[in-house]
Amino acid sequence: MSISHPDLKNIVEKWLDKNAENIVHGLDIKSPNDLLEYERNLFLLLMQLGALIMSWILKTRLQDPTFQKSAEHRILSKRTTQYRHATNPNTSVRTLFGNTVRLKLRSFQPERKRGRKRKGGRRGKKNGCGIFPALEVLGIQFKSTPALASEVTQSVIEGPSMEAAKERLVRRCISLDIKTLRRISESFAAVGLKIRDTWLKEDDPHNTPLVPKSESLRGKRVLISMDGGRIRIRKNKRGRISKKSKRRKYNTDWREPKLILIRTIDDNGQVEKEFKPIVDGSIDGPDAIYQLLNAHLLARDIQYASEIHCAGDGAPWIWLLLIRLFDKLKLDPSKITFVVDFYHAVEHLSKVADGRRGWNKRERRKWMKRMKIMLKQGDIEGVIDELRLLARGRNAKAVKREIGYFEKNKERMRYDIIKEKKLPIGSGAIESVIRQVINMRLKNAGTFWLEENAEGFLHLRCYLKSKRWKIIEQAVINHSLGEQNTVVV
Repeated sequence: MSISHPDLKNIVEKWLDKNAENIVHGLDIKSPNDLLEYERNLFLLLMQLGALIMSWILKTRLQDPTFQKSAEHRILSKRTTQYRHATNPNTSVRTLFGNTVRLKLRSFQPERKRGRKRKGGRRGKKNGCGIFPALEVLGIQFKSTPALASEVTQSVIEGPSMEAAKERLVRRCISLDIKTLRRISESFAAVGLKIRDTWLKEDDPHNTPLVPKSESLRGKRVLISMDGGRIRIRKNKRGRISKKSKRRKYNTDWREPKLILIRTIDDNGQVEKEFKPIVDGSIDGPDAIYQLLNAHLLARDIQYASEIHCAGDGAPWIWLLLIRLFDKLKLDPSKITFVVDFYHAVEHLSKVADGRRGWNKRERRKWMKRMKIMLKQGDIEGVIDELRLLARGRNAKAVKREIGYFEKNKERMRYDIIKEKKLPIGSGAIESVIRQVINMRLKNAGTFWLEENAEGFLHLRCYLKSKRWKIIEQAVINHSLGEQNTVVV
């Protein structure tokens, strides 16, 4: 294949002349170790070629005056703030091939307000140094190309730590210090949250890059589950920094992040694999979850679903939230079913059985087997009667507490009717999601999160673990363009 562009041809020929001997050396490999070493060396050589090409592409394209003028018009015309041309400084951009490209680009700053000149040293988050339209029009943010920013962020949020992410990236010839990894991933997460917050304020929930246009719940049997996990949030204490440690003291209180899971099932009650699960969450409590669930359902036309099945562990906040939301959406009550997870109900019975000191293992197993049969048959009143017979003596208080649990949820425990409708009686999927999204990264031992970072990483992990990373990736890299519907799935 001939290379028509002379500059590119020159780059490739120089690289090939320099490395041809090392490449041809592969014809002499004789052992597994030889192949292992050769393949790794070849990978490094190809990364070097990629770095040379990316450097040429970025310099040629971004420093082209015509391209810069076009980018300025496209970016600045969408800004409400007035900008003025400031300087043409040198700026650097990191690429996925591990190299840094130095560029000389036109930068713009907000027009200065009339009046007293502000004091120096107060740039802060709200007083940035300006923008580079040529970078923004190609989605180059955080001094990184889109591919690098996405790759770094995925590695960081995958976990289990920044150190592990650094090692993972080094194997791809991307050598960045932990401070840079943190800056890129936290900035990426912040943009993702900004996009979500904008969506939640939209009058039309369909107007978002976070939901594919082709994705709808029309005519579907929909499963909705919710549950919570635990993470530790770091909050600095008031007062001066300690002279001894030179650090500010802080509290590490527990917080319960809550997640939602939306899936679809077929007529036989089996999960439809072609419909990717929808996962989202927040650390801000039930009201935030209410907003998220409302937006996700409306954006996918939940009012046209054929059936809605909601499963949970019996926590009161779940049912209160769902009932309030469905009333607000004016959904047909005849299409809605609520169920307490069968296995959580069994756990409550196990607590009663374990509290019977006079019973041996055989008696406990026999009683539990009988209770499970009654549960599956939907005989909740019979289960409650059995519990009342045991509400005596030392454990009476504990048994009465379990009786209250079953009485409050008995209409959500008609497992016989639910099975007849070919609907699931469990909510194990949401517990699996809690483990994958929260426990395996955000709940690591000795890990304390700043509130904004916890929310941002939780949001990104929801997309990563539900195999929807491409959606959030495209939303973030196109954010500066203001293009709301850029999802490709």
